[in-house]
Amino acid sequence: MGNVGYRALLARALALAKAEVPCLHAMHVKADGSFGGLDELGAQADRETFAEGSVVLLAQLLGLLVVFIGGSLTLRLVCEMWPKFPPSDLDFGIGDKHEIPK
Repeated sequence: MGNVGYRALLARALALAKAEVPCLHAMHVKADGSFGGLDELGAQADRETFAEGSVVLLAQLLGLLVVFIGGSLTLRLVCEMWPKFPPSDLDFGIGDKHEIPK
């Protein structure tokens, strides 16, 4: 996917999250793939709103990954990144009609 693809995916997830949590409008994706505008966001939002925005952004990112690479691979990536996270708590539509069976 590369750096450009990663940034595009992250930027799209952020755009979708901004529609749900307006305080995220201060944020943007920088050229290196990190987030800019976090200082402005911290000044505008309380902890609860910041936490909500973080959850919504992550949910949008995971949702996009499911669409592009499928539920099984997304689940595998999540388990790699967060090995202590119980995969039984996740439902990424594994076995959906667009995914190629093993």
